[in-house]
Amino acid sequence: MNILVKDPDIIRSMFDRIASTYDILNSVLSLSMDRLWRKQAIRSLDIKWDDAVLDVGTGTGNMAISALKTSASMVHGIDISRGMIDIARSKARAMGLDSRYILCLADALSMPFGDALFDKAMVAFGIRNMRDIVPFLEEMHRVLKPGALFSVLELSTPGNWLFRIPYSIYFRYMLPWIGGVISGKMGAYTYLRDSVMRFPSPGKLAGIMETCGFRVVRIIPLFFGVCHNYMLEKTLDHSSIP
Repeated sequence: MNILVKDPDIIRSMFDRIASTYDILNSVLSLSMDRLWRKQAIRSLDIKWDDAVLDVGTGTGNMAISALKTSASMVHGIDISRGMIDIARSKARAMGLDSRYILCLADALSMPFGDALFDKAMVAFGIRNMRDIVPFLEEMHRVLKPGALFSVLELSTPGNWLFRIPYSIYFRYMLPWIGGVISGKMGAYTYLRDSVMRFPSPGKLAGIMETCGFRVVRIIPLFFGVCHNYMLEKTLDHSSIP
């Protein structure tokens, strides 16, 4: 089966298999810039101590733990991969943050939360793995309070052709090989390459976000557009959108 169909069972199994090497590979493949990108996204959310915070696709907990260490009193994290959640839980426990980090094994297209619960939300490198972007954004719209801020951090193809050419060579050929050597799972990093290259452009993605009831506050390109941080605000009841 083609993994780019993004069947949840296939995605879950893939992330379970690479969970143990996920953090080191993120650091190696991004030259440690992924840490800076996460910190920038956390700052842009301006999380207050009493905010209810949701971390979707929480993975090994890097985004949530960063929020907990800087500002958040509590973060709810969801993911479909038990392997990733187990690592996130262990990391939080080792840092004494586990009492403030509520983890849940769940599908982001059907979250086990009531309506309008969260003040802030974030997803780092996860929207690209959703089997359908629109239902995911509609579900996010449902669980966020009116006026809530939502940060989407995602990889992208650089727009500047001078940088895009060498980056494309690295991304097409070197990244899957490095990922395969370190993790032993070449297919996962071939998927990473292909899913980024087939993902909507920042402008097109912003348009989709707006049709789902969000105002795009700003789009911040990071490192020549290798990554973008989309800052969204819930502005409308989705039922009122024509």
